[in-house]
Formats: sequence, structure tokens, C-alpha cells
Amino acid sequence: MSSYILDREEEFWNIANDKIGECEHFSEFVSKMADHKNLLQGTGDEDHFEDALAVAWEEKWSKYL
Repeated sequence: MSSYILDREEEFWNIANDKIGECEHFSEFVSKMADHKNLLQGTGDEDHFEDALAVAWEEKWSKYL
């Protein structure tokens, strides 16, 4: 079962990595990823969805500052 959860979490972050470059604002990124939040069920990240996305956002865009 844990393999299934890890696979779904990896799928979520793969989608996030694709979507993050399409977004001009963090709120837009959160909105686009809300459709995929169910992929985080069982990971614990579902409770900290926006926090996890904020970390990814900062990592992505800090390279360009």
C-alpha cells in the first residue's frame, strides 16, 4: 500500500513541476494544483497542501532572483 501512496505523491509533484512554470502568481499555482490534491491522500502533505506548494514555489523562483 505504501508504494501506491508514494507513486501518487510522485505523480502529484510531477504535475506540480509542469504547472509551476505556467503560473505567474502563487495563488494561480495553488488553484491549478487543487484539482490534484487527492493524489496526496495518505502522505500527510494533504494537511499542509499550500505550505508544501509554497516551498516548491520558492525553490523554483528563487533561482531567478
